[in-house]
Amino acid sequence: MTIPYEELPAQFACDCGDYTVLPLNVGHINKTFKVLRDQEPRFLLQQVNSHVFKDIDALMQNTLMVLDALKEYMLTSPEKLIVQKLVRTNQGGLYFTDDENNHWRMFTFIKGGKTIETVRKYNIAYEGGKAYGLFLDALSSVDPELITPVIPNFHSLEMRYGAFQEALSLNLAKRVDEVKREVDFVESRFRNMMHIPELMKSGSIPSRVVHNDTKFNNLIFSTKGDAIAVTDLDTVMPGSALFDFGDAIRSAANTAREDEPDISKVKFDISIFEAFASGYLTHTEGLLTEAEANNFPEAAMLLTYIIGVRFLTDYLNGDIYYKTRYPEHNLVRARVQFQLIREMEEQYGSMQTVMKRIKTRLLLFNSQP
Repeated sequence: MTIPYEELPAQFACDCGDYTVLPLNVGHINKTFKVLRDQEPRFLLQQVNSHVFKDIDALMQNTLMVLDALKEYMLTSPEKLIVQKLVRTNQGGLYFTDDENNHWRMFTFIKGGKTIETVRKYNIAYEGGKAYGLFLDALSSVDPELITPVIPNFHSLEMRYGAFQEALSLNLAKRVDEVKREVDFVESRFRNMMHIPELMKSGSIPSRVVHNDTKFNNLIFSTKGDAIAVTDLDTVMPGSALFDFGDAIRSAANTAREDEPDISKVKFDISIFEAFASGYLTHTEGLLTEAEANNFPEAAMLLTYIIGVRFLTDYLNGDIYYKTRYPEHNLVRARVQFQLIREMEEQYGSMQTVMKRIKTRLLLFNSQP
């Protein structure tokens, strides 16, 4: 018999007592529920999307390793982040599998926190940069070889572009004719966007254990506006600091929502870029190389491009990956990303000037190329 989600907390060693379970409409991939005890949120229950994460054991071993590294780092760090705890099952496992082979896991809930979808204040952007910088520094102790790539080639531009070309060719949802402008945009910029991937392939950009999904709503803030936690660790894998920086800027410096239908509202806020970069570099200056810092402005465009290509590919394939609320949702998302790139292109020189100013202020960077 299938266990209703309302009864699943009883499978975990959570001391839940008399609890209630409420669905949360967050994230594109997993199903998430809030577990309340005495009317207070205490735990997060998640059904892992097994179509995206096919190796649940590797995923959960990665998660455990990352949580342990974060916990160890925070013991001596002068600036702290709250580290969620993974709640084991009653049998001591990292996850519970129901009768329909759905995998469930539970984490402690971070009390008194909030997420921010659209960044309006510079101090919030700085705090976000600080938190993701601390996260990168904390995981610098983890050997990338020990982390399993649960989604191989997650930020591989070549793979994402290849999937896009295949979606164009197959035209499964019969939508190609309505996206000619978006297709032209993708194809016209592909060659230039390969610069950072080629640097990584040559070894000029080091491989690190990184978050890989640094949207701003994967940060938890206090009511005072301090960044207090980094969440959603499923995509923590070997990659580049450029991925984390670029994806965070993509979500933070956009003045509009990720799915804003009116692209005239999509602007690139260079001041948010500077505030985030200041927070990030201040907390990673002893770790990052000169080559990484020099390519952060381009990384912002690259990650925006990759995400836009992924949204457009999913739209062409009939919306099989991302959750959507209406038929054109993924197309709207793609258009927002492409407009944001246009805005970044216009301000690229200013982005480089900002980076030089921050680097001059900090002075010290790792001297590696």
